[in-house]
Amino acid sequence: MSGTCQHAKLCSIMLKEAYGDLAEKVAMCLFRLGNLTLQQIIFHTNLKLTKVQHVLRGLINFGIVEFELPENAKTGVKSTVPVYFLRKDNILFLQRYIRGVPVFIKKFGTEGEIMLDTLMKSGRDCASGVILVSSVRILRTQPDQNADAVLGQMKEKMQQLVQEGLIERVASREPGDKRPVPDTTAVYSKSKALPEVNMPLLASKITSENLSIKDASDTSVVWQVSRTGVSQLLRDEMFAEALTARIDNQAGNLVRCLLQLMSDSGDAMEEVSNIFHKPTIHSIVKMSYPGSPLEAHISEYLQVLEEDSSNLLSRVGDAAGGEYQVTLKAAILELTWSALEKIAQEQFGSKGARIFRTVRRHQFIGIDEVQNHAMLPAKEAKQIAYRLVGENFLQLKELKLGTSTEAGKTTTNYYFFVSLTQLVRMCLEKCYLAQYSASLRQNDIVEKFSHTIQKEHRLTSLYMTLKQQGAPQEQLEDIAGMLTLSEREDLQKVVTWRAQLNFSEYDIDSSILLFEIYIKVFQGKI
Repeated sequence: MSGTCQHAKLCSIMLKEAYGDLAEKVAMCLFRLGNLTLQQIIFHTNLKLTKVQHVLRGLINFGIVEFELPENAKTGVKSTVPVYFLRKDNILFLQRYIRGVPVFIKKFGTEGEIMLDTLMKSGRDCASGVILVSSVRILRTQPDQNADAVLGQMKEKMQQLVQEGLIERVASREPGDKRPVPDTTAVYSKSKALPEVNMPLLASKITSENLSIKDASDTSVVWQVSRTGVSQLLRDEMFAEALTARIDNQAGNLVRCLLQLMSDSGDAMEEVSNIFHKPTIHSIVKMSYPGSPLEAHISEYLQVLEEDSSNLLSRVGDAAGGEYQVTLKAAILELTWSALEKIAQEQFGSKGARIFRTVRRHQFIGIDEVQNHAMLPAKEAKQIAYRLVGENFLQLKELKLGTSTEAGKTTTNYYFFVSLTQLVRMCLEKCYLAQYSASLRQNDIVEKFSHTIQKEHRLTSLYMTLKQQGAPQEQLEDIAGMLTLSEREDLQKVVTWRAQLNFSEYDIDSSILLFEIYIKVFQGKI
């Protein structure tokens, strides 16, 4: 993961918003200096031992910090002093998870989203704790439901989330463990089976309003939200939305089915999937979207995807009605190019995007050929092309083609080309900066109108309290009228601005996810 200035700014503001100033100070110390021991962290942060231990315990619980016992290169003996390091990718996951909430609700329902949110807020917890807290949250909003039925429903929902890879098992801990920092060097279990959960015990705790799970039998088996699973789900949704915009909703649903098949049959990040036969694809479509136009016209949609320029699906044989493979690497490359062309169009206009597209298609091309293929006047084509060079969207390569008629002189030509990896990294940094700026702007808006926001919260709380106590309507109207017209206008502005900024942050995170996937697939690291 990148450790640049823009990335550091974004991580800093996210840590401060999510975990507070002390956590941000410790985490950014690890960000800047790399792996450190506990004493080194205390020295560089100038914090007390107890505070650093408390912060590290919390950051490790939320997967932001991990530690290991380093091994001496010469003797091969492991040190007894743990070294702490920062998981930078898990910091950005905080924003990515928020963007995924609508997807979670659509796929797993409100109950699944509540369970994931409960586990995100606790960091790590046993199955009994997650099921109990999630059930209590549902019963508070729907008090007419039966507690036993809700508990059973939430247990089934957690099993589904584990099977789908959204929740994963992490390092075990023993009941009564008094260590200040949990031991993350333990072996991670790949099991997707929930341990035995004492449902009558949980039901009795709901009845007695005692949410302590110390006496539960599965406290040593700990679970957390899977960063990989959530990112994979959002990646699949990104591909589906891209094909929906390009073709229609049924094509997007078919992409979801194909990517689900790829995940179920092997590694979801393989460059090329296993071979799927048409009956297999038809069966999962029938199960996921029964009675839909996609089920009735599966052959036509498979042919459309096969011929589409997204390169997501390729036909490799005719056995059993057709053999297909998901060519993920080619699809990621094509989607990345599309995103970069969109950025070029927004920054340089349609003519700039046309020149960028021309250079991409021809790889190495001279300025004369650029203006001919882009169908632009020579002067305008040169201005836009060199502006693209100045912004690092295009690169120039000097080629000496041979001697001229005069002795001792050579003819030099300049050719434009696109350095894709360099461009992706540059745009990734711009995304970090844009997301940081959006978060900073939100904080500025909240700070500027903090007095009005706090006043509105106090009046709303007072209004609800008096209404529950049966206050007369005249008194309630007086409370509601304590906000002036200008204050109401300011609050409406705050709501509008924050909604726009939130949408921008989610959109930017989609680009970050795409560029990070591209770098991992084509470079093996970020």
